[in-house]
Amino acid sequence: MVRPQRPLTISRSFISPSVRARFACFALLIALALPLLPSRVAAAGEAPVNPFSQPAPGQDMPGFVRAESDHFVFYLQGADTKTANVFVVAYGDAAERGLSELSSVYGVDWPGKIVVFIFTNENDYKTEIATAGRNEISGIDAIANPATGQISILLSAFSARTPQEAENSLRHAISHLLTSYASNGKIPRGIDEGLAMYMERPVNPKLARIAGLVQTANQRGELLSWSDLNRPNPPATEPDLLSAESYSMVAYLISRGRLPAIQAFLTAMRNSTNWRDAVYTAFGRSSDDLERQWEENLPRWTDSGWKENLIAGFDLDPAKQQLAKGDYEGAKRALERSQQLFTELKDSELQATVEQLLSQSDTGIQAEALMLQVQQSLENHAYDRAATLLEQARGQYAQLPEAQRPEELLATYESIATKGQNAGETLDNAIRLSQNWGDYPQARRAALDAGGAYASLGDQEMTDRSQSVLDHLQSRQRRLVLLLGALAIITILWLFLWLWTRGPSELDWG
Repeated sequence: MVRPQRPLTISRSFISPSVRARFACFALLIALALPLLPSRVAAAGEAPVNPFSQPAPGQDMPGFVRAESDHFVFYLQGADTKTANVFVVAYGDAAERGLSELSSVYGVDWPGKIVVFIFTNENDYKTEIATAGRNEISGIDAIANPATGQISILLSAFSARTPQEAENSLRHAISHLLTSYASNGKIPRGIDEGLAMYMERPVNPKLARIAGLVQTANQRGELLSWSDLNRPNPPATEPDLLSAESYSMVAYLISRGRLPAIQAFLTAMRNSTNWRDAVYTAFGRSSDDLERQWEENLPRWTDSGWKENLIAGFDLDPAKQQLAKGDYEGAKRALERSQQLFTELKDSELQATVEQLLSQSDTGIQAEALMLQVQQSLENHAYDRAATLLEQARGQYAQLPEAQRPEELLATYESIATKGQNAGETLDNAIRLSQNWGDYPQARRAALDAGGAYASLGDQEMTDRSQSVLDHLQSRQRRLVLLLGALAIITILWLFLWLWTRGPSELDWG
């Protein structure tokens, strides 16, 4: 048994007057210097304080092997260096990408490297995450501890996730670290969780489930208030429901103030003990007003608004794939979201990339509009107009990558337009030749060719016109034959009459 020690006391008589005077002067100097010392809490607009104690990059940890990427140090439990390196290869890029994107969203840069502990022993993992005091939603296998600025992962569960699920787990954890750092550890729980979910790569089935949970709670009158959502210890309810309502709250705040307001909120939280004051500073409206508007907007949001996620704009691959398939309208919708995101983040490089892709999609949209007009012109048998529009469409497609040009369709439309134009010229030639008796055979052949071409194009009007030219030729030929026949008969009759009425040969009277 350890005995309690007696408090150490110093008798004033033991200290000489001169020593006491020196102590008094020293205490006075300290009192005067204290106001000049820097405060631990950063003022608004200043860089946040780094309160995290973590292993230095390159430092070994007993019982772990180390592997690193540019901004992360990964410690794998055990001595399997190869597995640690494989983990970095598999997930390092996703972690780096998440940190880069979320740092731009929150307007902060993480000091040093983020430490990630990868446990192979489940009991050790549970012991570690218990210190974080966070009940994460299902599907999140990377647990952030904002107090230490570290992330813990259970290797067996994490590696069983799909690449997208694993990336979203990392983004979720990174968001918790960055929001805590940006706010000097003062971010309220609900907004923190809502932001972490919003920063994941959007997965429609997951977002639809979130909207369904919020819709059910709203219909039952069981919505939690923003005060309840943002308490350090929220009411006892399903973690997934808490997170779903937190997500909808953050989605509404972002729709109202966009990302700059989120940055302003985190900055305001550094010197605020009340999240409501920080909301007013960032959004210019009281939290009560915003909460009331959020509730009024919930029916629309749970119906279709949940599909809107600004963070999806970071991923340009879907838009590029749509462009490659010729879905220019879909690509433009996705790119407009990216343009808005990068404009808010003032990322001029990515803005330029998006604007180039937008120009490509606009060109494709214009080319498709011309192709639609070509199709309509061909359906109306306006072959000259179709040919003109087709030339314009080719000019637009020439500005697009070769793979996006519908060469087969262009060739088909061009063949139809050319055939129609040629049929028109042939019919005009038949009409011209029909003016001369001697050109009737050529005229008839031209009219037949034109009629056959128009019939194959389904142009009944011009087919009938070609037939009319043929009928006219045949009618004139018939009249000519009848006229010639009549003349022949008259000639024969006259000859017969002449022979019949002719007298005997003259007599020779000499």
